[in-house]
Amino acid sequence: MEKPICSRVLELCFSMMYDTHCHPYLAKEKSQNLILENFFWSGWEYLNCIAVDIQSSRVSIDLSKKYSGVQAVIWIHPTHCLEYKWALEKTIEDLELLYKTHSQHIVAIGECWLDYHWLQSLSEKYALPKQEIITIQKEFFKAQINLAKKLKLPIVIHNRNASEDVFLLLQESWFKNFVFHCFSEGYDFAMKLINFAPECKLWFWGIVTFNSALKIQEAAAKIPLKNILVETDSPYLTPAPHRGKQENEPLYVRHVLDKIIDLRDESPEEIEREIFENSKKLFTKK
Repeated sequence: MEKPICSRVLELCFSMMYDTHCHPYLAKEKSQNLILENFFWSGWEYLNCIAVDIQSSRVSIDLSKKYSGVQAVIWIHPTHCLEYKWALEKTIEDLELLYKTHSQHIVAIGECWLDYHWLQSLSEKYALPKQEIITIQKEFFKAQINLAKKLKLPIVIHNRNASEDVFLLLQESWFKNFVFHCFSEGYDFAMKLINFAPECKLWFWGIVTFNSALKIQEAAAKIPLKNILVETDSPYLTPAPHRGKQENEPLYVRHVLDKIIDLRDESPEEIEREIFENSKKLFTKK
């Protein structure tokens, strides 16, 4: 098994860093291997490779086997679930088998849940009414909740333009072991989630570094530190100062963390340490 090069070996300054959500296999401008080497050669510890379908679930597992700092997260993204709509039960069985076969590499179910942003294009692509697409996404939600409960794994929530429906489904299922990916809401909704599930985690990403992201920055500044994780969602939405210049990659999670540090009152050392420990406690198996 390849081990990431640790900065302590290279006698560089060690930094506690965990990109909890990225898709290195989707990069277009850089090779997957270069992206991972950039991250680990910087002396940083872990990243979660997040799947969007069955194929990328297998890719994530393979990367986790190859690199000791990579953790796999498997599931069907809501914009991909229509590809499996006639085989939901078989799909769940396949994912459960993947977990049972490779459990030491898989740390969560995701990313999944609801995406209403792409309803029109999905409706045109699959010739289905929007409401039927929503129903299918919700069916996959129920299946993922059942699987997560069975396997005792957290769920990575993808939410786009569906916040209230996501919250209602969480309440109905009474499932509280979740991470809210690409948190894009304000402080009030953040506290609504935290009051429902005090140990849930909210992922802050590149958008928190944008000058226009005031409501997201307010949430990052005010919610309890124990509820914060950082991610890149790379190769998408590169944070400042690389926005518009470079394709995003896990290495840039440093800029997300730096913005959280700028926004909060705790010391930089406390923020970095606690966010890293939040991530390790929730995810690491290696």
